[in-house]
Amino acid sequence: MRIGVIGTGHVGLITCVSLAAIGHKVVGGDNDPEKIALLERGVAPFYEPELQPMLEQQLKEGRLTFTASPEEAVKDAPVVFICVGTPPRVTGDANLVAVEQAARAVAPHIADRAVVVEKSTVPSGTAQRLKRTLQRGRPQPEEHLQVVSNPEFLREGKAVHDSMHPERILVGGEAEWAFEAMREVYKPLTDQGYPLIETSIPTAELSKHASNAFLAMKISFANALARVCEKAGADVVEVADAMGADTRIGRAFLNAGMGYGGSCFPKDVQAFEHLSRRLGYDFRLLQEVARINAEAIDSTLEKVRDALWNLEGKTVALLGLAFKPGTDDIREAPALTLGAKLLAEGAKVTGYDPLAAANAKDALPELEIAPDPLSAATGADCVVICTEWPEIRNLDAGELKEVMAYPVVVDGRNAFDSESMADHGFLYYPTGRPPLL
Repeated sequence: MRIGVIGTGHVGLITCVSLAAIGHKVVGGDNDPEKIALLERGVAPFYEPELQPMLEQQLKEGRLTFTASPEEAVKDAPVVFICVGTPPRVTGDANLVAVEQAARAVAPHIADRAVVVEKSTVPSGTAQRLKRTLQRGRPQPEEHLQVVSNPEFLREGKAVHDSMHPERILVGGEAEWAFEAMREVYKPLTDQGYPLIETSIPTAELSKHASNAFLAMKISFANALARVCEKAGADVVEVADAMGADTRIGRAFLNAGMGYGGSCFPKDVQAFEHLSRRLGYDFRLLQEVARINAEAIDSTLEKVRDALWNLEGKTVALLGLAFKPGTDDIREAPALTLGAKLLAEGAKVTGYDPLAAANAKDALPELEIAPDPLSAATGADCVVICTEWPEIRNLDAGELKEVMAYPVVVDGRNAFDSESMADHGFLYYPTGRPPLL
């Protein structure tokens, strides 16, 4: 099947590559000619494991092409995916300008009978507006156009794997012929046993926000629990293990730390809370989820203050700058929020990250980037573990202490073993465990 994809950001490019990999003829369209030039040369504009070789393979085999003309991307395509960004407004709701602009641009060029797939994360009710916008720009009868909701459930750092091995494929629609088209799109995956769930459009739209908000809630619960554990002398990791052994709860996303970040959870929690208020329900639980998430960074900062007393003139090394391992994404990264607060209090801040260093430097120019963890820690009065990359987890405690000016580690991810840190004479502040002073 020929498929057009509008938008080649994280979701759009993963969609292009994965649909081509299961046998479709895919054209990715984007109005950024520089990005298209990169993609045509087989260069992914961001890091995602497995993406680069898969992109090269699909281009080589001729199943994937790119164009700087979104209109060209949708030509003769019976199915069109819209994958443009929906960033948050200052008010908290999703900014849908790019969705509307994409719809207006491609409407006159969509095939006579077509299914337009809403892949971007959007609030409930967007599909109706999208269909009206598309229909205004088309001469064909209204019954020849269907809009369906097909939200993505990709994890950054595992997005290619998730697209090829989905836990569920959710499709919300109205007309049977639209559902049939989507069954054909995903047949190579459903034939392997991956489930396709068909539902209404509002249900599918809401499911994405609800899923991300629930996962963010688990993280915030773990972080609130960590504050209690620190005061009670308990170990939050062991408490989470005990809780997670109950299959009704599960262990995933119960990791206390410096909070969630990235392009999805902060935006989606905020957007879902805003949508709920617009619909007449004050979803206070989501407000608390966001508040506790911000509190996790402040708790880490307070430990640095406790260890160093005054921050002015002190050197603090941040190990890990991406919002999580396996990505170069620094959007809403706790490390950068913490770094900005440390700089505001007069500290000198150095940082290391195997993938996100350049992005972090662009976002926080005062940050001094080091080529490896030990270089970042050299001369530091305090090291803060912000992202649990393997090369950070596996640091030799003796070597780390040797290069530091003062042996203080604030472990925002519980990456290190408390006993080992004590044996090497560190002042060690873990998360959700009593400090070793």
